[in-house]
Amino acid sequence: MAIERPKDQRQFGRRTVFKPGTVVLDDGQRIDGTILDLSEGGAKIKVPNPNLLTGEFFFEVPSDDLVVRCRVIRVDAGIVGLRYIKPPRRLSWVKK
Repeated sequence: MAIERPKDQRQFGRRTVFKPGTVVLDDGQRIDGTILDLSEGGAKIKVPNPNLLTGEFFFEVPSDDLVVRCRVIRVDAGIVGLRYIKPPRRLSWVKK
């Protein structure tokens, strides 16, 4: 008997990673975390206090020279799903 799995609703394929990332809130507060996966439309990151992530904020991935405006779409046990709301930009261009 075959097991039916729900259809994957994701618009973009995800790439599993394990690298540092930083959330930068509009008040300048920086929250370091570990990125668990990335896609063209979002990311999954583990942070110490996901309750601080409200509204819109910037998400930086220094190893990929990437910064993107995003918001939380899900939280589960300290792991936060992010959706990009603007296209990613090069972090090195923004920090000049």
